[in-house]
Amino acid sequence: MRIAIGLGCDRGTPLATLAQAVDEAIAQAGLADAEVVAAASITLKADEPGLCGLARSRGWPLRFYPAELLMEVAVPNPSETVRRYTGTPSVSEAAALLAAQAEDATALIVEKHRVKGADGRNATVSIARANPHNCLFSAAERQTAQRLLAARRDMRHFQPGCRVDEASLERLQTALMQAPSVGLMQPWRVLRITDPALRERLAGIVNREREETARAMGEREAAFRALKVEGVREAAELWAVVLAPDDGTLFGRRTMPDEMAWCSVGAAVQNLWLAARAENLGLGWVSLFEPQALADALGLPPGAMPLGLLCIGPVAAFYPGPMLTLAGWRSPREAGALFGENRWAFAAPEHTG
Repeated sequence: MRIAIGLGCDRGTPLATLAQAVDEAIAQAGLADAEVVAAASITLKADEPGLCGLARSRGWPLRFYPAELLMEVAVPNPSETVRRYTGTPSVSEAAALLAAQAEDATALIVEKHRVKGADGRNATVSIARANPHNCLFSAAERQTAQRLLAARRDMRHFQPGCRVDEASLERLQTALMQAPSVGLMQPWRVLRITDPALRERLAGIVNREREETARAMGEREAAFRALKVEGVREAAELWAVVLAPDDGTLFGRRTMPDEMAWCSVGAAVQNLWLAARAENLGLGWVSLFEPQALADALGLPPGAMPLGLLCIGPVAAFYPGPMLTLAGWRSPREAGALFGENRWAFAAPEHTG
């Protein structure tokens, strides 16, 4: 079972009191921490250290709902006292139902469980059964998703002579089909390269651009040549991802038609990348080619544009970190260099090859 926890408390209620209330409520229902998909309270408590600390310590996402939203939820135990202090007759029950995306109050498993701490401050816990149709994820599943994101690598080294089974290929295709796109335009097209002669021709196109890129690197030419930058010949699968001729979609891209199409293709490839990693397959996105040369080789129609060659297949080992970092080529930026608030205040980018 998947459950959501609704929390109410006095101002300054210690984490220990909240933890006791939660543990007792979960035990009373015969449940376990691992079944919690979310915790929730009222926005008045968004700065409550005990609440925030409890959710953080247990790996639960913590949602805060405004009184105006909570008061719309029908609950079995409304309280005028709670209304006077918060503006809504229910905090814990209503918050649990909202976090569970429940259809009505019958989803409540524990209505109100109260604990008074040694300091006299109160904590109230409600538990609701999560809506089974809405695919809410547990803490363990979130941790798995984070592991997957952290383990994704742009792979260049593949084990030659391998094959990928059809069931895995079908799951990869499904991942592509489930990707988001602006205006649901799905502007990507994928060509699976099964012709050995064509694969060799594509490898030649990539190698020519590798040489051009090396010569353009200046003092970093030798370092670039030392890098392995593609696995076109060795990878079990080679897929060409192509931006299809524009279908005229206006929704969401009137002012940025090209950019939104490119972003949509990028989102699809990221879906595929993560799905491949979940299959324990490596994937490398190769962009070293002259677009027209690749378009000619693939017989693309006017208006279509190749955006990548995707090398997919078994690898001897996944890199423990980004390959370019391990090779001393470039390090990823820290979060503070990428995230800001309200207005641009970022440092000028450092130019590198």
